[in-house]
Amino acid sequence: MAFSNAERQRRYRQKLKARASADAAGELARAAIERAVQALWAFHQRPGTGGIDWAAIDGCTTLAEYRSELERSPGNLIQAVRAFLPDFAGLTPDEARAIAVVIELSDALRLAPRRNLLPPELP
Repeated sequence: MAFSNAERQRRYRQKLKARASADAAGELARAAIERAVQALWAFHQRPGTGGIDWAAIDGCTTLAEYRSELERSPGNLIQAVRAFLPDFAGLTPDEARAIAVVIELSDALRLAPRRNLLPPELP
């Protein structure tokens, strides 16, 4: 069944409202954290300083192992993302944005003042 343009626009506006509601905050946070975990894993897959393989350091050879390590303690994820402050060295721009969002979520939950994390070239 084909929808009229007005019906498509109405449904689109409903979806936007649903995503903007406070009820969607948890799901949006989970999606942001998933993007950050993927960014951390992508960084983990690249050779470390001096060409050392990160898996040789932490023993995580799969995403499941890495995720398990992050889940082991509530502070592990926040510690991992904050390790990239202040300049997000070694991350791509998309990875840096994903990491910055989780840091901002953490700061908001701690009632810390808002700060601009990303350099101006990464809005």
